[in-house]
This record gives sequence, structure tokens and C-alpha cells, in this order.
Amino acid sequence: MKKITIALFTIIAAALFISCGKKSDIDANGCYKDIELAVKAAEKNNQDLMVIITMENTDEGSSNFLDNIVRAPAFKTDIASKYAVALMDFSQAAYEATVEKEGATDAEKKVAAENAELLSKNTKYATMLNVKETPVVYILSKEMYMIFGLYYDEENRTLDGFKALLAEKSSTIDAMHKMIYQTKIGNADEKVASIDALYEATNPDYRYLMLDLLESVKKLDPSNKSGLVGKYIYAAADAKAEKSMLSGDSKGAVQAYLDIENEESIPAETRQQALYTAAYMSAMSGIEENSVVIGYLERAIKLAPESSDVPGIRRVIQALSVKE
Repeated sequence: MKKITIALFTIIAAALFISCGKKSDIDANGCYKDIELAVKAAEKNNQDLMVIITMENTDEGSSNFLDNIVRAPAFKTDIASKYAVALMDFSQAAYEATVEKEGATDAEKKVAAENAELLSKNTKYATMLNVKETPVVYILSKEMYMIFGLYYDEENRTLDGFKALLAEKSSTIDAMHKMIYQTKIGNADEKVASIDALYEATNPDYRYLMLDLLESVKKLDPSNKSGLVGKYIYAAADAKAEKSMLSGDSKGAVQAYLDIENEESIPAETRQQALYTAAYMSAMSGIEENSVVIGYLERAIKLAPESSDVPGIRRVIQALSVKE
């Protein structure tokens, strides 16, 4: 197991600026190289999505995982037949395959372009999953809600070990499936309660993947009978901000918090925190002048002038005013 290196970030940065090409197919091990095809297959076949992220020949764990598990003869029948498996490799070789060599033929240029498009597409998904180590395996529902992640360790260095690890998680998978199903049935009150249960059961790092459900709470409960509307308006703002940041849209992230300034179903002190967050993000990303950031902070104070956060907010305003 290895921490993500600067080399991977270099690959990611390069890949995000490359496009064009066609979709790839399933490989000999039953894995999709193209994450979008895997997502479609999961939905079509009513399967969970298994996302495997590696850096072959860059870290030993990735190479071992691929050789001992993914390339084992039974992987295709025992794993890939039960999941829509996406294998995304971010090795140096994967990046080099996107580079058009000097004197390349038209056919070779086409292959490089296709590899570049594929790497770019997969990179965006890997970034969305906030990958910190490789190799890693994520299990997501067909709706693209996170169920859990598995890091490669001493216990799953064989296909049997990996299958045993998945079997140990079967109750977790079944429980998440049940909760997801419950969000789709029953009356509005029952759906809201089910969304709340699924939200609380989901790893906080991946709750933003539930944005569609978070936004539906206000529509399902317009009178706030559940008392949960404010919670999920704020949760949706968090989700929008996180998605915006992952795509490099700092302004969109800031706007997600500004949009809830006047949402009265959210306590004033919580909205104050949202405006403070918008101000902080604006200052850190450098997308706004200090005067604009100060304006956000002044509006934050007006929302809850008696809150315990006000003295600290005033000190920030004073510091920013000195820089003007």
C-alpha cells in the first residue's frame, strides 16, 4: 500500500486537459477500462459498481493486487460476474500511453488520443472518490452511492482472501441496499426518514454523492413536518460545494453557501457559519477582493449578532481591513 505520490498528481493534472477519443471495452479479466461504461453496466444489470484504483509498477501493492487478484483466472467468474468492475490504473505507463510520440503514424496518434480521453475521464472519477492510497477498491451502489472502500493489505493478497473480505462485508452491503430501496418507496414522510437513515449510515466523506436525495427532502416535506429540511438544505449546500471544488470551480463552491443565506429553515447561527465558510473559501482561493470577503463576514454577523463566533469574525474583518 502506498500513499498517492506527486507523480500521480502530475498525471491527474495533465489528464484533465486532454480530450477526444472513443470508449474502451471489457478487458480479459472482465473489467471495464472506461468508468462510464461500468456505471452504465451497473445500472443496466442491477449490480453494484466495484472501482479498483491502482498505480501498477509505481507501488508494489498495486502490482501485487493486479497480479494475484485481478489477473487470477477465477476473478472474471467469481468477481466480475457479480459486480460491474471498473479498473482505473494511474501508473506512469498509463500516462505515457497518452503521449503522442515523435514521428507517430495516424493510427498511433489515434490510440494516444483514445488513451488520453480515457485517462482524463477516469481521473475525474478518481478525484471524486478522494483517493489517498493505492491500491484501493470502492463498492458503490448502482445509484453511485458509496457503500464502503477497501484498502489492499496482508489479508487479501489472494483472490480467496479478497473474496473472504467481501463476504465479511456482505451484511453491510445488504443493509445499504435495503436503506437505498427504502428511499424509493412509501409516502413522503417515510422517504424523508429513509433518506435520513441512509445519510447517517454513509461515510461523511462521500455523502455528497447523495446530492439528488439531499435536495429531494425539501420537495418531499415542504412544511418541514420532519424538522429535517434545514439539515438537508445545508447538507445539499455542502455537497454542491464539494462537487464544485473537486471540479476546480471555486466560485461554484462559494455560491453554494451564499445561496442558503436566507433559508429560514436553517438556524441563523448555522447560516452565519455558511457565510463565514463562503468568506474563507473566497479568501483562500483568491477569487474575490478583500472588500467582498469582508462584505460576506459583515452579513454573517447580521444573521446572528449575539453568537459566540462574532468576536472571531470581527477579528478577521479587522485583519483583512488592514490589508486593504
